[in-house]
Amino acid sequence: MELTTQQIQKIEHYLTKNRVDFVDIRLEVLDHIVSDIEVLIKKENIEFDTAFYKVTDKWNLQLKQTSSFYFGIMYSESKIVVKKAVEVFKPYFLLYFSAYFLPFILLELFPVQLSNSLASFTNGFLIITLSLAIIYMLFIIEKTSQSKINTTYRFILKTQFLGIILLVLGLLTEIYKTSTEINPVYTGFMCAGFSVVFICNQFYKKHKEAIKKYNIS
Repeated sequence: MELTTQQIQKIEHYLTKNRVDFVDIRLEVLDHIVSDIEVLIKKENIEFDTAFYKVTDKWNLQLKQTSSFYFGIMYSESKIVVKKAVEVFKPYFLLYFSAYFLPFILLELFPVQLSNSLASFTNGFLIITLSLAIIYMLFIIEKTSQSKINTTYRFILKTQFLGIILLVLGLLTEIYKTSTEINPVYTGFMCAGFSVVFICNQFYKKHKEAIKKYNIS
């Protein structure tokens, strides 16, 4: 049997009450709950309300607030949101750590020393690049904060904003040791910072695409 409009509205209210307002997840969860209730009504020949409470009791576990190692305990959301966010974010998580540790390890094993003129040029280039990266990160932070629409990608974005500190560290600290030898630690900070900019750019685009996909203004 198909559910009535009033019955679907009751499910919608349940989702709203449990803060399932992520546009890329809500419709999928709604369809699953509707389907589960319809199957239960047909299979057990029970009324809608009984089936509703049985199904939502199962879904309560999926909508429980949780956090993840990938984002830190500071950021929690419903289990179903965090699960999807982790699946999407895993490759970028590896990129982030590789961006720091690979340059650090390589420069520790094979120190690079630049001439005074090249060191001066590189320093100037990095100052400009880091400044532009910080400005772009501030732009993404502002746009994401202004957005009133929740998506999994917006949740991921908010967990990455502290990465701007890596860019600031790269801008404010000395890039080179004495004798213009490239500093592995600061180089790692900068590479990790640039990877955060790349990650935020990717998920900012995905956030906008999700809004467009679901025709939300």
